[in-house]
Amino acid sequence: MQELSEKVAKECRRVVGLISGTSADGVDAALVELRGSGADLRCSPLAFETLRWPDVVRQGVLDLCEDRVGIDQLCQANAQLGALFAEAALAVIARAGYKPEEIDLIGSHGQTVRHLPGGDPPSTLQIGDASVIAQRTGIVTIADFRTADMAVGGQGAPLVPLVDWLLFGHEKQSRVLLNIGGISNVTIVPAGES
Repeated sequence: MQELSEKVAKECRRVVGLISGTSADGVDAALVELRGSGADLRCSPLAFETLRWPDVVRQGVLDLCEDRVGIDQLCQANAQLGALFAEAALAVIARAGYKPEEIDLIGSHGQTVRHLPGGDPPSTLQIGDASVIAQRTGIVTIADFRTADMAVGGQGAPLVPLVDWLLFGHEKQSRVLLNIGGISNVTIVPAGES
């Protein structure tokens, strides 16, 4: 098993990352090559694409976030956004000159429509059905990063701090990174942090 893990870590993997933000104006898709694992992970960007959503889709997502629509609309938006996320994934793959069968994995954050880390119990909900993405692209798709983080006691935002540590961690220098978005946050990466 150790030998297999080392082989996988040495091989290059092509991965599409999908995310949309609180502005609900579209989905960002990045195609990257990954090599290694843990602190030795290296990431090389290959292509980036933003798929803007039609105004009616954007307004529908904002209505969901403001609790102005019912469960039927939530269910339909989940499938609709899954299809749009798949479209964005296929677009970034084509932009880079690859075919879907040459891609190893899609990771989709989804569209957050409710995030209650201080709730009782803590909870969160992202839509953009990963099964729809996988079916439309033919690529293994993973999702539910926020819910997985909250299930182990986190605040539901595991990706930015990990990437900040991987990209900006340093043995002798502490760094502070500011993520400016619909909701801004700060990551502190202490010197020598493992």
